[in-house]
Amino acid sequence: MGLPLKIYIILVLQSLLIGKAVGQTSSEQAIDNTNNKEVYVRGVISARDTAVISSRINGFVIKSIPFSDGEAFEKGVELVSFDCTRSKAEAKAARATAFALETTLKSNQELDLYGAIGKNDVLISQARLESAQAEALALEAGLNDCIIKAPYAGRVVERLASIAESPTAGTPVIKIQREKNLEIKLIAPSHWLSWLEIGTSFSIKIDENGKVHEAYIVRLGAVVDPVSKTIKVIGRFKGTPINTIPGMSGDARFISAESR
Repeated sequence: MGLPLKIYIILVLQSLLIGKAVGQTSSEQAIDNTNNKEVYVRGVISARDTAVISSRINGFVIKSIPFSDGEAFEKGVELVSFDCTRSKAEAKAARATAFALETTLKSNQELDLYGAIGKNDVLISQARLESAQAEALALEAGLNDCIIKAPYAGRVVERLASIAESPTAGTPVIKIQREKNLEIKLIAPSHWLSWLEIGTSFSIKIDENGKVHEAYIVRLGAVVDPVSKTIKVIGRFKGTPINTIPGMSGDARFISAESR
């Protein structure tokens, strides 16, 4: 026997209300779960130490640049050398002049013991020797600039000059970067500062090689961009990443603070 129409309608309405309540609860849970989520920003790999090395001498011909773009080198090796034949000859001549004046001074000092020379002649001899020695030292110091040595182990980014060129002092000749101490530069939403801090861990998947590396935040930008509402963030790898070089980029994955 079927249910009376009135009771049937009441049961249908109750069922609809219960279904709506369940759906609303599920929706509210989904909204709450949005606070516990993974968030992503783009990151670019960069070298912390990059140097553009310039010529320190004027008009000398470049004799050799042993390393080409992309080649690795060790600390202390020769990166650029100049033809300093004339400067070496001048330094040698200055040393010879200083030696001759030193001999003269010793002779005058011996004569002075017997009163065979004036005191002023001895003083003049000493002054001439000191002047020659200073000139020789200056020329020898200049010879140190004839060879540019690597300040650290790294890789050549770009050769900015070529063999047989004669750059003026201050002209860039080679650009290098250190292979170690890679950093990850990020641009993050400023509202992340509510949970983002130095030491915060994240991972980054490199587009170029598909590798995923663990990293952490080492520095936060000093200012927030008032237009884009973003802030610069600098990260560093945990360990040494393999086959990862400056210029590569990828997605940096963070876990927002609410989900920790």
